Amino acid sequence: MDVHCSTCGEPWDVFHLWEDAIVETGLSVGEANAWRSLPQSQKLSDHYRKEFQAAGWEFGQTVTNVVRCPSCPKNAHANPDRVDTKAALEELFGDDQDGLATTFEDYHL
Repeated sequence: MDVHCSTCGEPWDVFHLWEDAIVETGLSVGEANAWRSLPQSQKLSDHYRKEFQAAGWEFGQTVTNVVRCPSCPKNAHANPDRVDTKAALEELFGDDQDGLATTFEDYHL
């Protein structure tokens, strides 16, 4: 299942985001493994957001919502309509990450 970056439109496999993107950060293997077991509400704490940002990732409220990715051109800006739509859907779906990912895929978000 793919979701798309709100800045460059690059498709990202949801499994990659949930399982593999964390190892692209500067975290140790142990820290990355610990991150995988965190509740969704803690996966994007300030500490992890900084690590992801250093690796080129920016997310909305969940890892499923890719606002910026490592494939984005340096000076590119996110599509504000896409960002707003995805944020509203995150609010609507709450903890249902599978439903959110499916909706993002269905609408190429």
